[in-house]
Amino acid sequence: MAGIVLAMCAQLPAAPEPDASPVALDPSFLQHCAFVSVDVQEPGPRTHVTEEKVSKLWKQMGFTADDVNAATDYAFDVAYPNARRVTDACRSFGLSMIFIHWGCLFRDGMDLDPEIRREFLGQFGPAYDKWGHCLGDPTARPAAFLGVRDGEYVIPKSGQDAFTSSNLKNVLTNLGVKNIVFIGGHTGACLGKTARSAKRLGFRTLCVEDATFDARQSTRRRWIDETGYDYVVTTEEFLALRR
Repeated sequence: MAGIVLAMCAQLPAAPEPDASPVALDPSFLQHCAFVSVDVQEPGPRTHVTEEKVSKLWKQMGFTADDVNAATDYAFDVAYPNARRVTDACRSFGLSMIFIHWGCLFRDGMDLDPEIRREFLGQFGPAYDKWGHCLGDPTARPAAFLGVRDGEYVIPKSGQDAFTSSNLKNVLTNLGVKNIVFIGGHTGACLGKTARSAKRLGFRTLCVEDATFDARQSTRRRWIDETGYDYVVTTEEFLALRR
């Protein structure tokens, strides 16, 4: 499943919008605030690829096996443990907790974003069991290590931007949210596109940068910088707000 998620979210995002550099974190950001995890799903076993296993599309985009494997190791060794720490901290702050994950309704993916569905057809053909994004699949849910609790919000999406492919905006509006703490991935696709839409819709955004991952390690931080978050902090900086 992890490989499928990487393949699906590795597409190049739209050109980033220019924005001001992030400024120092104001603790008042946590008022009227929600935590949003994007695609921190069940990762499956850690696997590495060889150059022969890098898809033709990825090679055209400049991917190398070393870069992809470095991204995998960063996710397992850094991003996932930090994601759990940030999740628990946000609970302690009393934030609304929202977990976004891939989850199309139909086994044939007819409700997926058409571009994504075409990509799957090209990669796997009509072997829908290999697509791995249907709600019936065991990995199409938030990662168990996030410890989702009763009363927290789990939202499936069918495209990279959660605002255009799920009911995320309705949930945020009904909760009275003005500010969002983001973690997850990919920084250049699902997470990045969702965060850009959040800014366009008037939300203030914060990224806990070492609780994020990308398809390539070499691009992870660059996409964060170009997304235009209001705040970019480390896990340690974010946890310091509890003191």
